[in-house]
Amino acid sequence: MVIFRKILFYLFFALYLVLCPIIILYAFGYIFTPKVEEGFAKTGLIHIETLPANAPIWIANRHYSDRTPATIRNLLPGQYDVKILLRGFRPWERKVEVEPGKAANFEKILLVPQSVKPRTLIAESFEDLWPVPGTRYLLLKNTGRAGDLKVFDWKSEVSRSVLPEASSYAAADLVTVFRVKESPFVILQVKTHEGMKFLGCQLDKEKSEAKDLSSLFTAGEPSEILWEGGRPDYLFALRGQDLARLDLEKMTVLPNFLEKVRGFGLFKNKVYALLGSSIVRLGFNAKKGEETLVEKGVFLENLFRGEERYKIDFISNNTICFQGERGELFSNALPYRFVEEGVRGYQADNGGQKVALWQGGRVGVLDFEKPERKKEFFERGPEIEWIFEKGKNVRQAYLVYDAAYVLFCDEDKIFLARIGERDSSLEKLTSVLEKTGFFYAEKTGKLYYLESSRGELVAVDILPEGITLSGVINELEKETQGAGK
Repeated sequence: MVIFRKILFYLFFALYLVLCPIIILYAFGYIFTPKVEEGFAKTGLIHIETLPANAPIWIANRHYSDRTPATIRNLLPGQYDVKILLRGFRPWERKVEVEPGKAANFEKILLVPQSVKPRTLIAESFEDLWPVPGTRYLLLKNTGRAGDLKVFDWKSEVSRSVLPEASSYAAADLVTVFRVKESPFVILQVKTHEGMKFLGCQLDKEKSEAKDLSSLFTAGEPSEILWEGGRPDYLFALRGQDLARLDLEKMTVLPNFLEKVRGFGLFKNKVYALLGSSIVRLGFNAKKGEETLVEKGVFLENLFRGEERYKIDFISNNTICFQGERGELFSNALPYRFVEEGVRGYQADNGGQKVALWQGGRVGVLDFEKPERKKEFFERGPEIEWIFEKGKNVRQAYLVYDAAYVLFCDEDKIFLARIGERDSSLEKLTSVLEKTGFFYAEKTGKLYYLESSRGELVAVDILPEGITLSGVINELEKETQGAGK
């Protein structure tokens, strides 16, 4: 019996001596493999999160029991074919390089449905769609008549005419609609037999109404009108190089509120203007001549050289964008000059940290969040990542799924591209009516556009039906709170 116990002891001791180093090495990411000379190799891992979740994972033609979100560990260094195959959705396939001791991280993978099925919202033909940025309203142009202009509330999915049925301007020609971000107030410029008229309209009221503001524009047609808020007290109209302040309550005009203006923008009840090569600030209710100098000098002379005019846009508390007449795009953040010409437009995310911008043939993303950089001789600042460069006529773009993707229109087709993967992730979603706008609402995860053959207003789900970004964030917060208990 004593001999038997000694045999067992030495047997278990030998197993301990053999297995203990293996277990320790395994805990540090090493596995035994005869493929390397040393017998042990440092492994890596692949982490995958998808929307929708619970998608099957295939790596190197091997089906794993784990479903997304999942972390696949103990992978030998090398290149792997990774596939995510979920019924009803297009396959997601990538070649992934696994490095020793590192994680290949794929978060926020948005799985695209096999077929995009639009839902008709208004069974009526329209000629164009104009979003009102930062609001729940879309303007739908039916004909050239002002009375045929409709507003659609994408949250309640209710539509109505912008002008009252009995409006004397219903038969007038619609020239343009002035809109500003985050304001349900718009100004219609219409042409009547008496000349140009300007009508102020509230989109957030149940019944249509319009206020004639034409008496404020007797000096001529403005090139730009800006205001702040849903029910503004003041309008600021630029005509030539002169900026006028229009008081909507008193219906009075203060001409030449600022002169020799090369560009202006509004932020927190203040007007910021580029005068020559200086930037000044003036309160909405200030008197003429009370402007405060914000910045001037040789630096601004070099930045805003020439006589070019600019639009000034505060996309966040700290970040300002300047878009020039030739399509230049500047910012108050390093390196200041991002694009010298050709920018047709841009769209910032809700926090003003990322901007999707487009030119005729390409789409890029500018991230103003400063990443941690190694110490460099010259501070570089953010750079544009061009994610699509094979376009023909790109005319609009939106950031999608917490700015992980870009949704854009090239000619009459809408595409979805993942940031950081350039053309390899490009997915064609649908076709739209030629030369018309579209709109993406991050809150609902829906894309709104005019159907390509009949021009009807339709919507499709970009985020899976029933799942919105706010819902995803709430679920993640619940999981985090639950883990902390």
